[in-house]
Amino acid sequence: MRTLAPRTSHTAPARLAAAAAVFGLALTASACSSSGSSAAGGGAGGSTTAGIGYFESATIGPEVLVKGNTDLASKVGASIKLTPIDSGVAGLASLRGGAFPFVSGVGNPPVTGAIANDTKLKVIFAEYYDAAQLIVGSKIKQNSDLAGKSVGDLQGSSEDYEIRGWLKTQGLDSKVKVVGFPSEQAVEAAYKSGRIDAGYVEVAQAQDLLKNAANHKVVTAQQIAALGFASLNVLAVTDTFAATHKSVVQNLVCQVLKSQVLAAGPQADKYIANGSKLVGATPATAIAATKGLPFVSAKDQLTFFGTSKDASNSKLAQSYVKTGEFLKEQGRVSSVPTAAQIGAHIDPTYVQKAVKDGCGS
Repeated sequence: MRTLAPRTSHTAPARLAAAAAVFGLALTASACSSSGSSAAGGGAGGSTTAGIGYFESATIGPEVLVKGNTDLASKVGASIKLTPIDSGVAGLASLRGGAFPFVSGVGNPPVTGAIANDTKLKVIFAEYYDAAQLIVGSKIKQNSDLAGKSVGDLQGSSEDYEIRGWLKTQGLDSKVKVVGFPSEQAVEAAYKSGRIDAGYVEVAQAQDLLKNAANHKVVTAQQIAALGFASLNVLAVTDTFAATHKSVVQNLVCQVLKSQVLAAGPQADKYIANGSKLVGATPATAIAATKGLPFVSAKDQLTFFGTSKDASNSKLAQSYVKTGEFLKEQGRVSSVPTAAQIGAHIDPTYVQKAVKDGCGS
């Protein structure tokens, strides 16, 4: 386990393996008209179970922070059940098949692929950005020096979408060769051996490369997001569960938002340590890893979701449209979903209420 790597890094090879297949195949294989119903069934005394598919690692995501801290979990109004997933595509396929009604930490490509296949879900919260960084050597002193050079990344991933988008903003998309690799480690190894001139890698590999004083960082995923190519790891819920347990969905969004604020505040160590018990990580390891996770702030929630009930014109929808174009170029979807189609799969009202009043929390 890479102890300092965010969850996106920890699961990147699995995401690539899933991305190698056409997105629609995994999502349509287990179609179920009552998606999420099995995970939402009443338990003892008619209580509700909120099942969440999540990436298990030393980095403690918001769903684990909520589950691991009674003061947060008790306000959800349902019993939280965490089920590990190994890729966004697989997680969304399981959600569609009814394994659980929520999925956490899924990035742009799998979500956009799911929307293109009309998976009955709503994106309800933006959790964190990727923690990727573009690392180059001493010969590259300014962005234009990348012309004629090669950049390695994780093929077909959110990072692939991000770096290609950034190259467009710099007028370098036709001048730089992007080389896809099957893992973050493979990108790092190729860079160290001189097979590529730059590497767009997650924080664990970036930190390792930066140990060499000749290397330096050019741009991060968060900076790329500000330029219009945001790749967000989000929380999504099935339409069925949201229709029958709206208050639970709202409460979960509120507590997830609160957990992210706490994980960046003075009580962070306490909350992260409590969450670490659920994933078998030592508190010290979890604290170090989680504090490097770039959570999306409350302010930026509205930046992406907007303030209207119609999310079709939101920055999040725009980002998914761009991701759809990327997926079509990669041959992973047959057509790019429209802004209206994407907007129908985003429910911004939960975030809007959580940011406005915190649901009384």
